[in-house]
Amino acid sequence: MAVASAGIAFGFGRNPGGDAGAAAGWGLGARAEALGRAYAALADDAAALYWNPAGLAALERTEFAFAYGAPFGDVGDVTLGDAVVAKPLLYSMGEGAGGGGSLGTLAAAVAFRRAGGIREANEAGPTGRTFANTDVELYLGYAHTLGAKGAFGLALKNVTRGVADYSDSGFGLDVGATYKPLGDLTLGAVFRNVIAPNFRLKALKNAPPLTLEVGASYNCFNVVSPVASFEITREAFYDVGVGIEITPVEYVALRGGYYTGDERPRAGLGFALGDFRFDYGLRIGGPLGDSHLASVSLLFGGVEPPLDVVIPEEEGYIEFEPEEGASSEEEDAEGEEETTPGIPGIDELFEESSEGP
Repeated sequence: MAVASAGIAFGFGRNPGGDAGAAAGWGLGARAEALGRAYAALADDAAALYWNPAGLAALERTEFAFAYGAPFGDVGDVTLGDAVVAKPLLYSMGEGAGGGGSLGTLAAAVAFRRAGGIREANEAGPTGRTFANTDVELYLGYAHTLGAKGAFGLALKNVTRGVADYSDSGFGLDVGATYKPLGDLTLGAVFRNVIAPNFRLKALKNAPPLTLEVGASYNCFNVVSPVASFEITREAFYDVGVGIEITPVEYVALRGGYYTGDERPRAGLGFALGDFRFDYGLRIGGPLGDSHLASVSLLFGGVEPPLDVVIPEEEGYIEFEPEEGASSEEEDAEGEEETTPGIPGIDELFEESSEGP
C-alpha cells in the first residue's frame, strides 16, 4: 500500500500545507500521531471519530478518552486538548429469546486548540501587539457494521475559529468505511469535509478542502501491525503516512511512523492495564521543536456473558452411583429401585381380581 501510494503521488503536487487554524488537523488521541497519522484503517477506539468514524463500530465497550498536547516545544503558549466518549448501543433479547445484537455506536468529542502570543503586523510592519488564534471543535458520530466484514460511519462537526478580534463557526461532515477482505487485512477510506465548515474572518473566507484518505493495516500474529495511508485533496495535493506498531507483550506497544505532510518522523508507545490505557506520541524535530502528545483511555461495561443452564436440585431426587463391578442389568434394576419412591398401597390398587383390575 505504501509503495502504491508513493507511486501515485508522483503524478500530483505535494500538499504545500498551510492552514488558518492555530493547530488544526491534530486529530484526536496520541496513537495515530505516533503512527505517522496512518490511522484510517487501524482506527478501532474512540479516537476513530476523527480519523475514520467507521472504526467506532469495532468498539465493544464504552470508552472515555482524554488527551493533552504541547506542540512545537520551542514555542510557548501553544496548547491542545480533547475529550471523547464512545458508547456501543448493545441490546439483549432476554433469557427466553436468547442472543442479542448492536444498534451501532454513538460518539461525541470536544477539542480545543490555542496559539497565543502571535505578533501582529500590517503593511507598515510589526505593530508591537500580539493576538491569539483559537479553534474549538465539536464532533458527533455514529457507526454500524455492514455484514461480517464491513462498517460505515458518519461524523458531524462544528468548528468555531477565532483570530484576534474576529471569529466564525461552521458545520462539516465526514464519511468513512472499513472493510476486511481477507484474514487480518483491513482497508479503510474516509471522505473529510464532504460538507466543509466555512469561515469568514473579516473579509477573508476560508474552508478546508474536500479530502479522500485511503489506508490499509495488517495484523500479523497480534505482534506486528504495519499501516499506511494516502490522502489527496480535490486540488490534487497529496500526503502519505506510514507506520508500524509492535506489541512484544500484551500490555506494551511500541510505535513509529513518518508523515510527508510535515516531513517529520514519529515515535511513541502505549500501555494497557485492565480497563486503563495510556498512549504517548512524539513528533520529532522541525523548525519549532519537538511536539508531545499524551492520552489516557478508560473502558467501562461490556457484553454480558451467556447465561448458564442450571437445573435446580428438587426434593426427593437421589443421584444414583452404581457400585463397582455391577453389571448393566443390575445397575438398571438398582437404579430403578432407588430412583422410584415407594407409595403405600400401590400394589394392592393395581392387583388383578375376578372383578377386574
